[in-house]
Order: sequence, then C-alpha cells, then structure tokens
Amino acid sequence: MGIRDLTKISMMTAVMAVLGAIPPIPLPISPVPITAQSIAPMIIGGLLGAKRGFLAVLLFVFLVACSLPLLAGGRGGVGVLFGPSGGYIIGWMLVALSVGYVVSRMKKRTFFNVFCVNLLFGLGLLYICGAGYLAATTGVSIKEAFGMTLAFVPGDVLKAILATFITLRVLRAVPAI
Repeated sequence: MGIRDLTKISMMTAVMAVLGAIPPIPLPISPVPITAQSIAPMIIGGLLGAKRGFLAVLLFVFLVACSLPLLAGGRGGVGVLFGPSGGYIIGWMLVALSVGYVVSRMKKRTFFNVFCVNLLFGLGLLYICGAGYLAATTGVSIKEAFGMTLAFVPGDVLKAILATFITLRVLRAVPAI
C-alpha cells in the first residue's frame, strides 16, 4: 500500500469525522440517534473499494475508541462502542467492506445497480448489525430492536440515494480513485 492509498484512506476517515459535526437527532423510541455519519460507509466503500474502504472506517472506529469525540454529538470512547449504538458503529466497517467489494466488481455501474447495493449491502447489513447489538446491550427482544430500526428507514433510503449519486459522480470525475 502506497502513500496515495494511505492518503485516500485518511481523507475518507476525515470526511466521516466531519459528518460527526452535524448534531444527532434523538428518537423517543430508541436509544440510538439519527446521524449523518451513516451515509459515509456507503460512499467510502463505493469510492475506495473493499480493502481501503474497510481500513478507512476501521481507522475512524479506532480513533473513536481512543476517546476522540468524532461521533455525532461529540461522543467518543470505548463506552460508546459497548453501548446501544455500538452495533451500528461496528457495522459501518462491514458496510464499507461489502459495498466496496460489490461496487468495485460491477461491470456496469448504473444508478439503479449501485443504489440496490447500498440498500442491500449498506443499509441491510447495518440494520442487522445494529439491531442485533441493540438487542444484546439493552435487553429488548430482537423483534423490538428491529422495530426501533424502522424509524431510520425513510431517512436512510434518502442517504442511500445521496450516497449513490455522490459515488457515481466522483467515480466519473476521478476514474483513477
């Protein structure tokens, strides 16, 4: 891995950190807030591919674990990773890995194809990780945890649309990314 790869990884980590400056929106039905940061793993994976995308989000999670207040609302520390939001945060790494893997192997990157990848491998995987961990950490049933996740769906579909648009525009503008 060369300096260009390391630069791309660190730049995408920085983008994810900047999205943490947008305040979270608390939900009365869930201990997990709505944040702008959940769009980043889809974009990062789509732009950098599986390996570099995973490493960019892993670096972000490592910095959060080191108590840097990079999460929405100025949160950070190992405690956040073991709290109700931890499954979503850990899931971001898997989202970047899976979206990156599938998008980088696509022969034809149409809006519809990349959007479907963002829905299935982005949001679908994120909800599985997040709801599963939410159920484990809060003591609610897995059914209730997935019910809480339904509140995120409308906004996350819009994020998937935006992530698809950004990914395709950047890949067309900078094909060698």
